[in-house]
Amino acid sequence: MLFTPAPPVRTVQCVPGHNRWHPDIPPVAEVIAGGAIRLYCEGGDVLCGPVGVVGAEPGDLIMVEVLDIGRLDGRYAAGAHPGILGCAPSHAMLGAMAGEPAGALLGRIAPASADHTRVAARAEPVRAVCRALTPRSQILLPVHVQDARISAGDLHFPEQGRCGTQDGWIDLRIHLTKRGMKRFRVTEPVVMPMTTSSLDATVAGLTADVA
Repeated sequence: MLFTPAPPVRTVQCVPGHNRWHPDIPPVAEVIAGGAIRLYCEGGDVLCGPVGVVGAEPGDLIMVEVLDIGRLDGRYAAGAHPGILGCAPSHAMLGAMAGEPAGALLGRIAPASADHTRVAARAEPVRAVCRALTPRSQILLPVHVQDARISAGDLHFPEQGRCGTQDGWIDLRIHLTKRGMKRFRVTEPVVMPMTTSSLDATVAGLTADVA
């Protein structure tokens, strides 16, 4: 799993991924509002991130623009899209204690540690959503925790009549609206039409499936 800010910044950093949603999974990097990032994602249900948005607080609204998506092998990737893109849930959004941390990937929380056991026991497993978030798509994401903590992954690419997951990268631009959940009455993730940046766009679907 790799992370690097979008070009022209050339810094590359190896980071572990995660396959659970939980507010205590620490960010691997930060981005300012209006900034762009590139996430390098493994194939399968492993997310790259979380990425903290500087200044984001619960009740704010993030708009994520999908700038581009590509395969790591360099092959043409028309119609590619991420299976999952979302912000971390709050503690209140998590379900009952599962008590089964086996198989949990929690980013930089070390396996076999007390924190790993604690977080994994309450974390929600990642479930693929597979919305067609093609380049130029815009997604509204309510913020539930400090710094928002955005993650993306499970990149899908059409191949031989089917859509399968492959290693790849996705470029995102991040916008922040303070108190946006209340101001625009947005309480769930919303996919906006590609031709508009209006916050009152018609709901087209959800981008993350978090209980």
